[in-house]
Amino acid sequence: MAKSNSYKIMFVMGILDITAIIGVGYLTGYLGYFGYVFCSSPKFIYFVGAFGTFCWAAESMMDGILALNRCVEMWASDLARKIFGGGEMIIT
Repeated sequence: MAKSNSYKIMFVMGILDITAIIGVGYLTGYLGYFGYVFCSSPKFIYFVGAFGTFCWAAESMMDGILALNRCVEMWASDLARKIFGGGEMIIT
């Protein structure tokens, strides 16, 4: 199973989810509990928001890549080996 590209993509999605939960979920809860607002620390709040947006965008992109991977695997396995095979995945 470790050689399957779909599991590699799902592993990256799991890492992104864990990072988003720790980085955004707990941090925004902490900041809200102690009363931090944008006016009190604008750079830090902006960084947390930008990090959350990055996690969302990266997760959404990985969802699309996983869907593409699964559809191409079902449709043409030779094409899937060309795109997703080898040491790295090539999306063109």
